[in-house]
Amino acid sequence: MGFQVAVVYFSLRGRLVTTANVIAEGARKVPGAEVTVWRVRDPVKGDDHAEFDEGVLDAPVIGLQDLLQADAVVLGAPGRQGGMCGEMRLFLDSLAHLQVAGKGPSIGMLKGKVGAAFTSVGGHGRGFGGHEAILQSFHATFLQHGMVVVGNPPSPIMEDACMASPFGVVMAGKETARSPPALDEHEVKLAFSLGEWVAQVAKLLHDSEVG
Repeated sequence: MGFQVAVVYFSLRGRLVTTANVIAEGARKVPGAEVTVWRVRDPVKGDDHAEFDEGVLDAPVIGLQDLLQADAVVLGAPGRQGGMCGEMRLFLDSLAHLQVAGKGPSIGMLKGKVGAAFTSVGGHGRGFGGHEAILQSFHATFLQHGMVVVGNPPSPIMEDACMASPFGVVMAGKETARSPPALDEHEVKLAFSLGEWVAQVAKLLHDSEVG
C-alpha cells in the first residue's frame, strides 16, 4: 500500500518552486511514495499572475484534507528578517486547532506525520542569514503537533554546499530579481537527499502503523 508525501511551498519567485520539485523527485525514488507538490495561497495577492514568477501558481493550493491525508509534509518558504515569511506563518497558525481536534486518543490530527522544511535567505529587504532559526521555527510547529521531525542526513555534500544545515535545505542568495530559477549542484543534491530521506522515514512509520 502506498503512502503520501506532500511538498508544500509559498513563494513569489520561482527558485523555491524548483527546490520543491527537486525534493519531490527525491521522495519519488522511494517505492510506494505518492508525491504531490502543493502551494500555500497568498492571503492578500491571491492568484494574481502579475505578482508571481512564471510557474509559481502552477501547483494546486493545499487544502486541509490534503494535509490530513499526507503521511509526510515538507514545508518551504522564504525567510524574511530572520524568520519565515508571514504568509507561511499565517498558514501554520491556521492549523493550530488540529492539535486539539479529535476525541480521546485520537487528539492531534497531525500526530505521527513526518515533517521537514526548506527555506531561502538573502537579498535586499529580506535580511541575511538566520536560516537555521527559520528551519527550527518550522520544527517547533511540527513538534507542537506531535509530528516526527526530519532534517538532512549526514552527507559529504554538507562540506561543500553554502549554508548547508542538518535542519533542512537552504537556498542562498537573492530571490528578488525576476530571473530563471537556479540552484547550484550542491543545493540540488541536498534537496533530493532530503526528499528521499523524508520518504524513507515516512514509509517506515506507515508500514509499522505507528500512531
